[in-house]
Amino acid sequence: MLISLQADYALRLLMFVARGHSEGKTFVTRDIAEQQHIPRVFLTKIVAYLSAEGLLETHRGKGGGIALARKPEEINMLEIIEAFEGSLAFNECTTDPHSCVRSQECTIRHVWREAEDNLRGFFRTRSLQDLLDIEKTQYFTQIQSIFQTSDNGATGDHPKPIPAVS
Repeated sequence: MLISLQADYALRLLMFVARGHSEGKTFVTRDIAEQQHIPRVFLTKIVAYLSAEGLLETHRGKGGGIALARKPEEINMLEIIEAFEGSLAFNECTTDPHSCVRSQECTIRHVWREAEDNLRGFFRTRSLQDLLDIEKTQYFTQIQSIFQTSDNGATGDHPKPIPAVS
């Protein structure tokens, strides 16, 4: 199962906007498109759709822009993905029992359902804030790695402290 490019762009857009949420920042589509490598025309449609879904707010004019409609911890990945993909399903029989004459006694259908429930549960418990926290941890790990390896040869020693200026 692959998510659509549209859903992927929506997640990237929401993450970008979420980074500025705590400071009350707003963003314009031009900047988001450039920094996230999303075609501007496509981005505009995604912004409109996410606004209609209650995930983004848009304000026109000077000082306007795009912002999250709710706190990052209140927006989960499931609602974002399902806004674009519809209900997550591996097989038609799990969403429409009449699509298969064997749906009631089919063992595989129950396995599909269990997998779908697990996937929905996973995405339901992952908020934009969780993604921001993961991103922050990865960033600090990368920075730490750079400091541990730069100018220290192959030893991996920590950088030497810079002497204080008198």
